[in-house]
Amino acid sequence: MNDLMQLIVSGLLIGVSYGVLAAGLALIFGVMKIINFAHADFAVLAMYIPAFFFLNWWGIDPFLSVVIAMPLFFLFGYGMQRFLIDKVMGSSEDAEEAETATLIITLGLALVVGNIMLMVFSGAPRMIDQPYTSAAWNVSGVYINKAQTYSFFISLGLIFALFWFLNKTMAGKAVQAAADDPESCAYMGISYRFVCGLAFGLGTAITAAGGCLLATYRPFNPFYGESIIIILFASVVLGGITSITGALLGALIIGLLQQVSSLFFSLALQNVAVFALFVLFLYLRPQGILGKRARTV
Repeated sequence: MNDLMQLIVSGLLIGVSYGVLAAGLALIFGVMKIINFAHADFAVLAMYIPAFFFLNWWGIDPFLSVVIAMPLFFLFGYGMQRFLIDKVMGSSEDAEEAETATLIITLGLALVVGNIMLMVFSGAPRMIDQPYTSAAWNVSGVYINKAQTYSFFISLGLIFALFWFLNKTMAGKAVQAAADDPESCAYMGISYRFVCGLAFGLGTAITAAGGCLLATYRPFNPFYGESIIIILFASVVLGGITSITGALLGALIIGLLQQVSSLFFSLALQNVAVFALFVLFLYLRPQGILGKRARTV
């Protein structure tokens, strides 16, 4: 029984960490309707800078690096959308051509970012070594990792802050309006191009914050993004591809399933149950758990 409880607790903690990354992906897709293949690579980049190297250079704790990463990566994502992705989307008159072009550009961006990290940081695995990295609390025989617990609460705070921004600020309501009906934005005085840049910047910023949190308890290398991007896509699709709440719910399900399935499968086959569930949902409920036709963010 303790073994099962241990796996459930670990699954919940890891699932929320996935949820932060998936929320950023859902936000970008909800507004821009593009699939960002470079999404996980931005998280890995944040694992190196600022999380790992700011700790080694200046002794800045990785949890404090979250505060540094968000504005830096917001500007990076905003600029990336305005000066690269927007140019590609604007040069294609046909919607299908624009979608194909953005798929190619984000896939190329993922390859560029990944290979730059490989050249600069080498392929050696890195691990943040802090007192909380491997420390744990023993609660009735269930060990709860301290780094994962801190990450859990910070992740929840980030997601609640994102919901507050979207529902309580004028800029957030503009993002929701653009996600609902981009063609009507101009009639409401909303710049759709600005909103796309804002959404891409926010999605990249929250993803970078999630990357800093993941780095506190997981080893990583320049190719780590390849191992989690499929999990993020699966989380978003399971929850309802344009729903942030659904993305969090999908990530929690995947985190739990990953851990509990280790009772039946070896570690190498851990994702078999995840993709079996993914295929089942595509067949039975392709719109996802919280998939909606009107509201998208």
